Amino acid sequence: MNNWNEDLFDESKIKHAINKGKRKSIFNIISISVIVFILLNVLNIAAYFYSSERSFKQLDAYTRLTTPNGYLMESSDSLGFLGGTRQYKIAKDMGHKSIVIEQNQHTFGYIPSLNISRSSGSKIGVTGESWQISYKENGWKNLLFFHPNVSYKKYYNDQNNLQDMDDHSLYEIAFSFDKPYKINHLPLFDLPEMTWFWVNSYSDEEVEDFQYEANQQDWTGTFIDEKDAVGFTVQNPIDLTSTIEYDYEEFLSLLQTSNKPSHNKAYKHLKDTNANEIEVLGVVLYGTKKDLQQMFDNPIVKAASIGGVIDNY
Repeated sequence: MNNWNEDLFDESKIKHAINKGKRKSIFNIISISVIVFILLNVLNIAAYFYSSERSFKQLDAYTRLTTPNGYLMESSDSLGFLGGTRQYKIAKDMGHKSIVIEQNQHTFGYIPSLNISRSSGSKIGVTGESWQISYKENGWKNLLFFHPNVSYKKYYNDQNNLQDMDDHSLYEIAFSFDKPYKINHLPLFDLPEMTWFWVNSYSDEEVEDFQYEANQQDWTGTFIDEKDAVGFTVQNPIDLTSTIEYDYEEFLSLLQTSNKPSHNKAYKHLKDTNANEIEVLGVVLYGTKKDLQQMFDNPIVKAASIGGVIDNY
């Protein structure tokens, strides 16, 4: 009994027990912290890879839908918390050349990091005096489209501008039609490779909104910008019947994948439409001045807008 009391009040043994308990607590805290740190990092990396892949597919779909013959040329991602930041370049196929038209960055993930992005694109034009044309980062004009079921006060036509340009350059021109055409009934022959078809993805309500804007707003800004028109490229437009089903299915898949609400809405509007039943509102063609001049004289063309211009060599 006395020995037990002596052990109970032995100061050195008490200090030893306390220090042992502290060491055990510290070890437990460190062990738990390391385990939590590893788990959080694994979770963060898993979220990063998942959101990176998902975000890339969405951005690629958006780019291919809204940039005729455009695609993500380069993409570089950096890790953040439950997400990351992407640096990317958008390029466009112009005949035999691939041209970078934009460089930008954006954040992705569950908790995207704060990001300030600036673009050098611009808009030129004074309301009431000239067209409100926006420009890409590389200086090319954004293409202008005019819905054939909307009556505009004025229509944009670059034919005179093309006459003053170089004979040997390669041009990108958007042609808007006088009415919607079923793709197999399109009165055009010998379309060049890489022809981009502007698809009628708009609901009746959206067309009514376009008409209201055309009636109420200044003519200089009443058109459909390249970013608000969707379509797809046909590699071999001469033989549409052999490729249209595949091209159209890929187009629908892109509409479904894109994170732009209007694209998802267009998918719902078109998903039950057969490829041969879709309506084409216009085309984007590539060629020299001589190649494209005859298109201006075609009676189905209501408006024409020049976009990219490159040396043809």
